[in-house]
Amino acid sequence: MLYTQKKPPSGNFFIVPNCIFNEKLKARELAVYCDLMRRADRTTFTCYPSRKTIANDCCMSEPTVDTAIEILENAGLISVTRRYDGSTGNRLSHIYTINKIW
Repeated sequence: MLYTQKKPPSGNFFIVPNCIFNEKLKARELAVYCDLMRRADRTTFTCYPSRKTIANDCCMSEPTVDTAIEILENAGLISVTRRYDGSTGNRLSHIYTINKIW
């Protein structure tokens, strides 16, 4: 029996541009890119998850997330605005902007 969709999608999905596969990313970078795309505002393409949140979402360590983010940033796929607490100097969650590639 052929499956036919009877109702519109619930909105519980996100779209990744096909051309991301032209970038020849490793699995860790692709996973982090997808996680950021999933969280990004659809107008500004920005989000600000913590490194710990990204690591948990992608089942990887925080240093691995850092490496993936550095590679994505160097490739021009994302921009990172680094934030720190002015009084303590502690790292805050950074703001990630997905750069348009489509």
